[in-house]
Amino acid sequence: MIISPIDVNKDIPLVERVVREAFASTPDSDLSDWFSFSEMVGSIKRSQGICLKATDENGEVVGIIHAQQENPVYGREGTEKWVITNIAVVSPASGKGVGSQLLEAIEAEIKKRGGVKLFVHTNVGDNRVIRFYYKNGYKNAGTILDYYYAGSAVFLLKSLGKTRD
Repeated sequence: MIISPIDVNKDIPLVERVVREAFASTPDSDLSDWFSFSEMVGSIKRSQGICLKATDENGEVVGIIHAQQENPVYGREGTEKWVITNIAVVSPASGKGVGSQLLEAIEAEIKKRGGVKLFVHTNVGDNRVIRFYYKNGYKNAGTILDYYYAGSAVFLLKSLGKTRD
């Protein structure tokens, strides 16, 4: 498996294909409710976001992950914290460690950029996703009721290092 940054000028159709395929049979299949590809591209172009792809031995992109700074408006407080906005692995590659490899790679890249905390939120009832993040060292940071249109969210957090003094 090769994990590498996407080329924002040519890989967006691949990213869209992977995300749409990965979420097609889930309650989150209507991406317009919760994800914007144009905002993802904008975050990357502003150097406030990172998108990595996982390519298998056949040259097929089988997974992606995108994370961005929480909120640069807050200065260092907002740029040291990052949020995973999307992680998607296509069905044939699911359960084979691709998601964990993507997480590990994006955590390393965020640390290089001065990030010290990485969080993600998901539906409180999505136990498979929550277990995945626990397995990868994330801790429960709390629940926000009615955060989504369809319900509440659990926030999971991982410390990547110390904050600057």
